[in-house]
Amino acid sequence: MAQRFLTDLDVALRNAGIPFQEVPATPIDPTGASSWRDRGRPASTGDFQPEGVLCHHTASPRGTTDRSDLNVIVAGNGSAPGPISQLAICREYRGVYLVAAGRANHGGKGAIPGEGCDDMNKRLMGIEVSNDGIGEPWPDWQTDLYADVVAALVDHYGWPMSRVLLHATTGPPCGNHKIDPAGPWQRQPSLPGGGAGTWNLDVWRQFVEEHRGVTPPPPEGEDLMAQPCGFITCNAGIVGHHVDGSEYACPIDGTTFWVSPAGTIQWVHGGELDDKMAVERAAGRKTDTWNGAVASPDNFGRLEGDKPHL
Repeated sequence: MAQRFLTDLDVALRNAGIPFQEVPATPIDPTGASSWRDRGRPASTGDFQPEGVLCHHTASPRGTTDRSDLNVIVAGNGSAPGPISQLAICREYRGVYLVAAGRANHGGKGAIPGEGCDDMNKRLMGIEVSNDGIGEPWPDWQTDLYADVVAALVDHYGWPMSRVLLHATTGPPCGNHKIDPAGPWQRQPSLPGGGAGTWNLDVWRQFVEEHRGVTPPPPEGEDLMAQPCGFITCNAGIVGHHVDGSEYACPIDGTTFWVSPAGTIQWVHGGELDDKMAVERAAGRKTDTWNGAVASPDNFGRLEGDKPHL
């Protein structure tokens, strides 16, 4: 049987209103894929016919950057070459990273409850979410997003809730002693082991169920827009234009925006991003991946060039 590639993962996320970024080709990728759509373990490593979702945490130290976690998820580690999962949620970007459409090294040997040991990499797709798993509190935005993503997947692919599983559920019966996901989260803030206990599967499934059929609101301080485009400045009442020609309204006098690669627009009130934009404008850069050409700072900014890459 030929491996399945979930090349419509972006459709599942987009239909649910979930922001995402695509992880592009990279020299660290052992598969040599041209994009997430053809990234996956070789067919010689086993089949991929997913029938559900396996939930994980990365076990990366607190403060690990998105880039560092993604490097491991794409490249793999000493015991498992990448990709390590199909999707990833990290600590900085409040959206989903599309890593792979094909088979990934995330589940290993395991058992779906009521069944014998089998290859979980074949039967389940994986989501890695950044958390140290030894007591790091899970922020509400992250677990809400996690549940939104799982809900979107079961709805899109028609998978039953019985196929929403934790690595700690599938691994131990087959000698794969995993505890993830673990750590205090909004429905289990006082887990044993100093807060490092494993999540309860029934509680997690109920939480996911509550997120089904509900379009998540934009992250705080953001509004959604059609396409990513760069930095923009404008004044109230002025209509600006994105690089694709679409219009945007400027709601606040002197507002400065940063538009993420996932296509969300965020208000910037000072700080590092504001400083970076000021430097770019002062340098007179007319085409830049960080800041587009500003025709008139009193009116609006217009991106000319590539979308920003963080």
